[in-house]
Amino acid sequence: MKRCLCMVLHGPYPLGEPRVAREARVASELGFEVDVLALRQPGEARSETIDGVTVHRLPVRHRRGCGALRMFAEYLGFAALASTWLALHPRRRRIVQVHNPPDFLAFAGLIPKLLGNRLILDIHDLSPDIFSMRFDGKRGSRIADRLLRLTEKTAAGLANQVITVHEPYRRELIARGVKSDNVSVVINSLDETLLPAPNMLKESDSFRVVYHGTITHWYGVETIIEAAAQVLSEITHLQIELYGEGDALPAVRELVSRHGLDDRFFSSDAYLPHRETLAAVAGASVGVIPNRANRLNRFALSSKLFEYVMLGIPVACSRLPTLQEHFAEDELLFFESGNPADLARAFVLIAQDPAGAAQRAERARARCKEYSWQRNAERYAALLDRL
Repeated sequence: MKRCLCMVLHGPYPLGEPRVAREARVASELGFEVDVLALRQPGEARSETIDGVTVHRLPVRHRRGCGALRMFAEYLGFAALASTWLALHPRRRRIVQVHNPPDFLAFAGLIPKLLGNRLILDIHDLSPDIFSMRFDGKRGSRIADRLLRLTEKTAAGLANQVITVHEPYRRELIARGVKSDNVSVVINSLDETLLPAPNMLKESDSFRVVYHGTITHWYGVETIIEAAAQVLSEITHLQIELYGEGDALPAVRELVSRHGLDDRFFSSDAYLPHRETLAAVAGASVGVIPNRANRLNRFALSSKLFEYVMLGIPVACSRLPTLQEHFAEDELLFFESGNPADLARAFVLIAQDPAGAAQRAERARARCKEYSWQRNAERYAALLDRL
């Protein structure tokens, strides 16, 4: 009998969700018939097959920057449609893998589980911490936090297996009441087959500062602009490149204009296919991980960090606990989170000592072998086989 895997994702597919695409490819190579339920953005097909994966896009569109009630309604609507789709498409020997947030999306897999299927909850981020990052201090936020923690624990208890993106998250989930033997780690690292060939590297005389991914206030992209404005007299050939989208992009553009950096600034204004993004940032002078210090980002381990490292790009990185747990001081240039002057110092150090920057990048790349996608893909494949 054919083995089937259905992934449920409140997000776009495949753009913007490389972890989901990587896991889907692993399952497909194992011989699973893979379906993905995802959001549908303007211009996207309702259903199509991509790299052997059948994508079903439900009629819900994500809107960034909305309030808590609108966000909850969007989540709830998608969860209801996903539940209906799964109930109307019963399969034996199917695994349903739900990617959070939200955690209550796991309940879309309840009917399949009652019919004998297996359920995985893949925790990309801690939902209570995401909510706190956006709404902490507002009316009702404490009650919402308690409800989100209860939902997180209940959803994890419903799943046959919980997987998450790194060991600090695993420890935190266990501390919040999830059974330790029910949580495993599949690190959100880079599939090295996507790396561009050396002959595809951009040749440039500019000092290229790059960032790719979601452009939102919490990820500190404004810090890059403020830092760049401070070093123009020392790095006259500096260029800023952003690849991605997000609700902070208008504010970033305004900041660029305020500092007179328009002729040094490029933005793709949209997510690019993963392979294209890697080719675009390859050969950069520095890749920046500018996450702000907050409740969520104390655990953040950005996949773009692994991508910069594997591309051999020197990295300037916010000094935050989980980032420091995975890389050493002589591998990345750490700077004080949210401090443009300290990031500017890192830019100057890299520009003035390219040999030292290359040595740090090489040490980081050696460290990154511990986190290779091949190892994590094998761990994920073993989990699917076991279930």
